[in-house]
Amino acid sequence: LTLENINIHIYPSNMTNESRIFKESKFISRNCDFERIILLGIWKEGLNKDEQYEGNIYIKRVSLFNIKKRSILYLYYFMYVFVFIVLHRPKMINIHTLEFLPLSLIAKIFKIKIIYDTHELETEKANFKGFRKKISKMIEKAFIGFVDKVIVVGEAIADEYKKMYPKMDRPYVVLNTPNYKITQKNDLFREKFNIDKEKIIFLYQGAIAPSRGVEILLETFKETDKVIVFMGYGSLVDKVKEYSLKYKNIYFHEAVKPEVLLNYTSSADVGFCLIENSCKSYDFCMPNKMFEYLMAGIPVIATKLFELKRFVKKNEIGLLIDSYNDISNIIDKINNQVISQYKQNIENVKLIYNWEEQEKILKTIYKELNKC
Repeated sequence: LTLENINIHIYPSNMTNESRIFKESKFISRNCDFERIILLGIWKEGLNKDEQYEGNIYIKRVSLFNIKKRSILYLYYFMYVFVFIVLHRPKMINIHTLEFLPLSLIAKIFKIKIIYDTHELETEKANFKGFRKKISKMIEKAFIGFVDKVIVVGEAIADEYKKMYPKMDRPYVVLNTPNYKITQKNDLFREKFNIDKEKIIFLYQGAIAPSRGVEILLETFKETDKVIVFMGYGSLVDKVKEYSLKYKNIYFHEAVKPEVLLNYTSSADVGFCLIENSCKSYDFCMPNKMFEYLMAGIPVIATKLFELKRFVKKNEIGLLIDSYNDISNIIDKINNQVISQYKQNIENVKLIYNWEEQEKILKTIYKELNKC
């Protein structure tokens, strides 16, 4: 069998809001010579099983017969991808999460180039505890040697991987930043929710889920007249909606497409990035929303996680809190003068931390693999 000139991306999501994978696949489409780039996701009701995303980029969602149990769902997806690799023999595979790293062995047998394209510190994820954590460490240690390149999402994570696997080259760091954009101030939230022009709008953007400060923000803002908008999706959406019906200063906005996201983000004045330090992966994280806030020209209020603290202090682009108990005091200190103090710093930071700069790193990686 001959290798098909395709690149596949393995990630068990619905492939609807995977901004990092979409941006990377667009880069590959423009700069590399693959006939097709296929994003292998998981189908759910209301989505197409096969669709053309853009140009020669296609999304293929695997139908899993309404399987609910995560372990069985992942096993079925694993078998599907395994068969897909055997039948199609792609020229390059990007594995975006640890659970599917064993596929690198079969890829290596077929002389397929493999990138371990991680989205966090994979063996230290919040839901990895006890036996599951031990197994994940064993899997990564056993199979990481088969991959050609490792890409991570932050400097601290790159350092950690180098420490864990000293014989391996230090991974490349590709931050999940937006494309550079000179952002005009928008007023989409004020217009939609009829918010007073004098009010400062605080924004929580992204996964509306536990360990991200959502519940404490709801409790804090219900006691104030300050305005907060929650925009995204996740397991706590119903709770946010419930509070938005009870309190006139709390609003919910559904998630929006990546291509219009910054128009909405720039309609706020300050962004929250309140990841809880519940695991090493979170401590070392550099969330998408941090860079989205900056590209939209708004300062941040962030928790003092290892990497976030270093970034916010170094660039002077917002305020840090020691604990969730500080939120009330911090929001009381925010006024238009404080916001404007950070604006110029943010404009300078945007010139360094944007997707165009990250693509330069990707170009180096793919050139070394003889793919660009």
